Amino acid sequence: ETSSPGSFHFDRKAAEAALQSHGHDEIFQPLRAYIEKPLNDTVPDTIDKGNLNEKRPKIEAGRPAMWYVPLPLRENTPGDLRVFEYGHKLRSCNDLPAKLPIDRGLGNHVAPNVNNRKTFSSGEMDKWEEAKEGTPVQADPFLPWIHDMFPDSTGSVIHFVAQNKRRCNSGKVHWDDIHALEPQVTIMQPVSVKRIDEKTAQELAPSLWSDGKSSDQRYRLAPHEEADADGMFTRFICRFKAMDYSKSPPELITVGETLSTYPYNYEFVNYRKEVGDLSMLTPKGKDNAMFWQAQQRFDCPVPDNGDLRSMIASGEGVLSDGTPSVYVDFVPIRTAPRYGKQMSYFTPDMAGETIGFPQDTFGWGDLMKSNVVPANGKVVNDVSDDHPPRLMKNGFDARLFWGDSHVIPRIEASGRWENLPVCKPPANYVGKDDKALVEGDKPHKLAACLWASASFKTRGDAQAVSDTTSRLIEWIEFHLLVGFDHIYVYDNTGAHTDKVSLESTLFPRFLDSEVTRIDWPCRVCNNNIPAHENTGERSSQYAAENSCRARFGPTTEWMASFDTDEYLIPMGRFNSMREVVDDAANSGTQILTFKSTRAIPQRTYMEPFHKHKDCGTESDPGCLSVQPGHLFAEVYNCDFEASPKPGWAERAKKQLYRSEYVLAHYVHYATVTQGLVETIDEAKEANHRWDMHFRESRENDHVTDEINQAVMLHTKTTVPEYTTEWKERCAFGFKPAHGKNCRIGFPWPSNDDKGNEKATPEGYGYNCFTNEKLSAFWLPKLRDAMEQRNTRVESLKTS
Repeated sequence: ETSSPGSFHFDRKAAEAALQSHGHDEIFQPLRAYIEKPLNDTVPDTIDKGNLNEKRPKIEAGRPAMWYVPLPLRENTPGDLRVFEYGHKLRSCNDLPAKLPIDRGLGNHVAPNVNNRKTFSSGEMDKWEEAKEGTPVQADPFLPWIHDMFPDSTGSVIHFVAQNKRRCNSGKVHWDDIHALEPQVTIMQPVSVKRIDEKTAQELAPSLWSDGKSSDQRYRLAPHEEADADGMFTRFICRFKAMDYSKSPPELITVGETLSTYPYNYEFVNYRKEVGDLSMLTPKGKDNAMFWQAQQRFDCPVPDNGDLRSMIASGEGVLSDGTPSVYVDFVPIRTAPRYGKQMSYFTPDMAGETIGFPQDTFGWGDLMKSNVVPANGKVVNDVSDDHPPRLMKNGFDARLFWGDSHVIPRIEASGRWENLPVCKPPANYVGKDDKALVEGDKPHKLAACLWASASFKTRGDAQAVSDTTSRLIEWIEFHLLVGFDHIYVYDNTGAHTDKVSLESTLFPRFLDSEVTRIDWPCRVCNNNIPAHENTGERSSQYAAENSCRARFGPTTEWMASFDTDEYLIPMGRFNSMREVVDDAANSGTQILTFKSTRAIPQRTYMEPFHKHKDCGTESDPGCLSVQPGHLFAEVYNCDFEASPKPGWAERAKKQLYRSEYVLAHYVHYATVTQGLVETIDEAKEANHRWDMHFRESRENDHVTDEINQAVMLHTKTTVPEYTTEWKERCAFGFKPAHGKNCRIGFPWPSNDDKGNEKATPEGYGYNCFTNEKLSAFWLPKLRDAMEQRNTRVESLKTS
């Protein structure tokens, strides 16, 4: 059934009564993935994969396969689709986002995420088994790899947070899998569509499947000059459904259909990223350097139909046991990908009527002429009397590639996500004293995102780390102390163990108004070291940052993503990071950049250690470990580099940023900003210069003054086995071979490395600098704050 516009009515009492009468299982609609076969859009065996031994992405990047034009119709029937159901995993809104079908889950993975050589193309892994037990994205890569979804606070938009799964591997052995995943990039490139009725659809494409009865909305691919206003830059059909609780049993009815939008145009971002040519993907597939394409976001506007938006905004549609009342089907519109800047699909307001192209770096300047093959013996003319003239003088030729009659199949015959549950908007945790923090309409001035686990292994499984819980407690306490209003913890413990989580570490120690925990058990899909031939993506971490920015950015003025070993310390006259960001905002700064260098543990706080094969014996221990009872910020207050740190320390920088200005952030970098997505028409209206290549100014992206503003201390754990032979390596005058440096700190007296004192009385060379404000001002406050917190926790136990 379909609800007529404006007629949808929701009655919470009737909904709860229906839940009691019929039960969850009769009302709940399970999530499904419908898998569609690959597009028949290219001529077989015409792709040039390039030189897979050449690591530089632009060099010998290959050449795309030849395209059939116009794009052949997708003549599927509903029976052609393979269906996978995930109702056994995702049972209610209480399971979001943790139980979305992202991977197989702890203990069920087929391929390792370090040194993996297993592929789907070789048959070592089965994409259908993966679709059943994990995610359907490898089987149908037009489906986004969704890690999170939620409505905005007004109930007018559903946000989807996804990751580009094509980036999980980059090694030569994985090329066929990487090639098969090209649609993961294609869905980041907008298409334009025009609505048509069923009769027109049958006239234009009589070979497409139809049930002969329905009058559902239909669509055809159409160039910008013919597309609907809301179909100019889209990629998915969003079909909304809701439970009609007036029926017994309740029935699922369609309450509207919209076209997806993007938070920004990914193709336009690609266009402005470099002076030279740049392609969102290459046949060679060595595209991971373009890290701004790792994180994906898509939005579905909610139809304006009666109570629909208000019930979503209020969360009333989520029943008492977590059963949702509203669902959305997410249906990709499938086309071939576009390559290079010369195939950019823009309108004149974006970069002008003529898109400026740099030199033809890839040798693809002729793709739209010599890389096309007529389908059905005929190529559509570029201009005819039956069509309005093109809006653009160059760029992607939509009429050539899509023709006049490429009708999108009916939803029932299309691969799709079905029954994605629409749950509550993100909770806005505000404490009773937080009104003073409000700047504009945002309740939080400063918030941090953490992706953390009770235990984990570092890149390449180089070392096991199990001190997260004690680190986490100290880190949160410190950053609340220095002015952060709220900490969002994405708990990745479930990717490593099912025995514990960070829940008991965080609560009731911290208040709900201080800390929010999001269960985030999905695994990093590639944990190789950066120098590995198959360097890939720490997908879980990057998706968590994407989610945190999308979920909580609207309620936060300044935010950042950090690790629990990174401390932001206000310096100079500043005694709060809120003061620091206020001062930055007054100067017009949008991003505060913190240089990063490695601190080491001070010998003063260490004791002999032998419980490792490389650490000697009990009678003659060869290593050192940190003594219990000391603060991490105290132990590691010992940096190889004095402030101000050298320019190379920006390589591993971290950033605080204004959430309204930074639209996407990737670990160390603001990848998409308002400045980057500014169009040529917007620049003209603002009366300033616009160039194809955009670079963030130092006025917007400011490196902190580490003496007078703020500094970051990076306290990465030094495990005992890294201190082997420390007596020899730390001796004054020792000349270390590669990898044999002293990993123990001996602070320079009074931080003076220019004086005559070069070594301790025991003969160990001074090698690091302490932060005196941290020692004298912040550490005593931190101890007091943690003692008060411990007293509160103990009182809760006895009350």
